[in-house]
Amino acid sequence: MTATDTTAPAGFDYEALAKTLANSTPDNLHSTIVNAPFSCPMQAAMLFLGIVVLLIVDEEAGTINRVALSDTELAKNTTDVSMVPFEEIKIPLNNDENIIAQAIRSGELHDTTDWRFLFTPVLNAEDARINQASGGIAYSAVYPLKTTPRAAMIFSYFQYAHDIGEQQHEFMKLYSELVAAQLSR
Repeated sequence: MTATDTTAPAGFDYEALAKTLANSTPDNLHSTIVNAPFSCPMQAAMLFLGIVVLLIVDEEAGTINRVALSDTELAKNTTDVSMVPFEEIKIPLNNDENIIAQAIRSGELHDTTDWRFLFTPVLNAEDARINQASGGIAYSAVYPLKTTPRAAMIFSYFQYAHDIGEQQHEFMKLYSELVAAQLSR
């Protein structure tokens, strides 16, 4: 994408997404972050995007906290069956098996086709996979954000990993940058 091209992959209007985030209030910023991509349902569907999650590190507690979940049917399905409520899932930042912790500590994208790596040690593998199956999710990517406090986003797709391509990765990269800018303001 060039400086004069305002259309992000799959037809998303990068400028419009930036404006939506910039116009949000502090009270609704987190909700806006996870829902803005779904305000363009056709574009989100073209990417096979199903769920977006925002996570923020509580440095004092040493945990990664889930602070916002997209308001989609797939996300609702996962919370309906979860053994632990969404906001109570706090991942130890120093956990070596959890890919969210790994992504935040390394500053690198991590991805999975198995949600046990997103929920360990809070949920066991079986319970994490039940959440994943109920949402119809085949692939999830964790993008760390360059913010203070540290944060990350999870983008979950109802498409298999081998079909996730350049459009999805470019969208996640661009959108994560927009979100990081808003969280840092």
